[in-house]
Amino acid sequence: MYSNPVRVLGVTVAAAFAAGCTRDAAEALCPDIAPGELVVTEFRGPQSPEDLLGVWVELYNAAGRTIDLEGLKLRFRRKDGSSEVPVIVRRSVEVAAAGYVVLGLVNDDMRPPYIDYGFASDFHESFLPAAAVDVERCGTLVDRAVYDVLPKVGTRSLGTSPPSAIDNDIPASWCENPESAGTPQRANPPCP
Repeated sequence: MYSNPVRVLGVTVAAAFAAGCTRDAAEALCPDIAPGELVVTEFRGPQSPEDLLGVWVELYNAAGRTIDLEGLKLRFRRKDGSSEVPVIVRRSVEVAAAGYVVLGLVNDDMRPPYIDYGFASDFHESFLPAAAVDVERCGTLVDRAVYDVLPKVGTRSLGTSPPSAIDNDIPASWCENPESAGTPQRANPPCP
């Protein structure tokens, strides 16, 4: 049987392009989230000794309405600027008003119940020991939180209620939450 090499190549290129677009389709989305409407509230880094609860970041919905995170980008950046790990929410993840959402360094299809979205497919290096984490929508900064050290037991938690993007810019608003599991998907204890 004769096959046209140009047509075969065209189909192959089109199929490869389509596969690439499938993965990147979320990048083109622009979720309806204004600056300050999502607030970074908690970080759980690698624990010592190692455990099965994992590494994650929690966000609070301060928007006053349900929002969908699909297309949202998180940038984990080394504080010295030497590298950056961008993570994109690639499926619908709805967060109720005044609700919490947890994004974890696990495979999305194997996430435990306390993680709402797994970003392991985007994260291709070790979790950063000190970082700035930017939450963005279509290149607009929604929130930023910075940590210098994450506890080896428990979490780094924003201890204000309700959480706000202004409060998480104040270092004294953050403290260590000694509860080893942290407080995923719920309010953090107040800081002393």
